[in-house]
Order: sequence, then C-alpha cells, then structure tokens
Amino acid sequence: MAALDEHIAFSIFRLLIMVISVTGNALSLFIILANKKMRQKGTNLLFAQLAFADFVLGLGAGARGLSTILFQHRPALHEKGLCLMLGSPTVFGVHLSQTTMIAIAFDRFLCVRFPVFYRHSVLILESERPLVSITLTYSLQECSSFLLPRCIACILYSCLGTAASYIGVSFGDKVTICSTGTAITAWYSTYWLVFATVLTVILYLAYITIYVLFRRQSASAFGKSSTQRAVFGTVTALLVSYFVLWCAPNVLFVVFKYNDFPAPFLGYIGVLTGVGGALSSTTNVFIYGWKHPELKCQLKKMLGRLKVAKTTSNLVRSMS
Repeated sequence: MAALDEHIAFSIFRLLIMVISVTGNALSLFIILANKKMRQKGTNLLFAQLAFADFVLGLGAGARGLSTILFQHRPALHEKGLCLMLGSPTVFGVHLSQTTMIAIAFDRFLCVRFPVFYRHSVLILESERPLVSITLTYSLQECSSFLLPRCIACILYSCLGTAASYIGVSFGDKVTICSTGTAITAWYSTYWLVFATVLTVILYLAYITIYVLFRRQSASAFGKSSTQRAVFGTVTALLVSYFVLWCAPNVLFVVFKYNDFPAPFLGYIGVLTGVGGALSSTTNVFIYGWKHPELKCQLKKMLGRLKVAKTTSNLVRSMS
C-alpha cells in the first residue's frame, strides 16, 4: 500500500487534480462573485462556498503530491507534525464541503417546504429597485441574518474540526509514511468515521424528504419553475458524485475496519478514500458547467469575450 500511495504516478495524478480543481473552482468563484445577478441568490452563494471548499481540497491534493515527490530524496522517517500540517488543507476542505452540502440540503428543504419564506429571506434584493429606505434596510437585515450565520457556522466548525486533529499528537514522533492517517490519534480516527457517517445519513435522509415534498407539491410558479428544476438537477448530479467518490469508499472502510479485515485491505481503501475526496473537488467543476444554467451561460459569455479580445489583438498586430 505504501508503495502504491507514494508511487510517482500517484503524485503526478494529485498534481493534475490540483491544477484542474484550483483553476476550475477559482473560475467558478470569480463568475459567481463578480456577477451581480448571480450573487443575489442564496443558492449560488452556497455553490460558491462549495467551490471554495473544493479549491482548498485541490490545494491539499497538490501539497500531498508535491511532498511525496520531495520526500523521495530525504530520509525515510518524517515528523508527525509536518505530515499533519501538509494534510490540514484536505481535512479543512472535507469538513467545509460536507457541512456545505448539509447547508445546501437545508436550503432546498426551505425552498420546497416554505417557498414564500424562502423567497423573502434568501434572495438578496437588487439595489437598483426603487425601494423605500426602511424596507430595503429591513429586507437586507433579514437576508443577512439568514445567510451570514449559515456560512460562519460551516467555516467555524471546519476550523474546529481541523484544529482538533492536532490534539494529543506528539509532533516530534517519526513515521515512515507521511500522511494524515499515520499522524492523527486513535480518537480522531474514530471521530472522522462518525463525522462521515452521521453527515452522510443526515444528507440523504434530508434529500429523500425533499424529493417526496417536491413530487407532492402542486404545480406552483415558484416551486416547479424551470430555475428550481435546474437547481435540483445540479444538486442531483452533486449527490451522485458525492455517493460514488465519498460515501462508497468510507462505507467500505467502516465495514473492513470493524470486521477485522487484514491491514492491506484497510490500506488500499484508505488510498481509495483519499483519491475519491480529491477527485470530488474536480468533478464538481464539470457538474457546475454541465448542469448549472446560470454558471454555464456566464462561462460562455466570458469565453466569448476572451475569443473576441484575442481576435482583435491578432488583427491589430497583423495591421501594424
């Protein structure tokens, strides 16, 4: 397992994931935050939050791949503290992505179950609309009181979950394989399994409830609009990717660990879990471009502008 995880091909694969994830998610963040119409919707801000989490996961994959290449030219033993720091971006990114998925599920539940409340509490009002100052102030305060705590809660829990991985670790101890799994304590390993299992169960129970409500809902203009269908299509694609790349490897790891499977099996599942987590940070980029209509439209406009600018530049050069 160690030879497989530290093989040069795996390191190059992780670096490739970093390039795709960092570039794609940074582009998604830029499009959402730079476009006034898109950032006025709470759902898009949640997608931006998920893109940021995937951006961090991409950095973590790159750090792991680069460190593996560099460590091949150093002594075989590595300090736990260094290995833990190298894995912290991945730990933080996983925490933030999982909690953000829960926040998206809660957002979809409010959209389906309480559409009127959702419309007035989540959609940020456009500043161009001629509104009375008192009404504008109240509406923005109502929106901020709903959106800001949700974002802060996800980030705060992710920071605490990442910081907790350092508790009880002997930073000077040496390990032969530099990874987060070899550096963390036994209690944190148990916490990680509980964290992954509980959030997965909550997420899928929430979406089962949401889909039942969505199908029973009458054909209202808000609940069954093309926009809402498109958002549900994006979320569905994210859930499929989430199940294949996150849920399945972690379920296998739990089954193998608590049924006394040989250590090599656990090792290979650990590698599979790490690769799946890294891959999820890149697949979401393609899901946004494939299923999210607003993001796809803005991306096409941006690429069109770049193409026009390049053509104009080439024309000017040829004339000079």
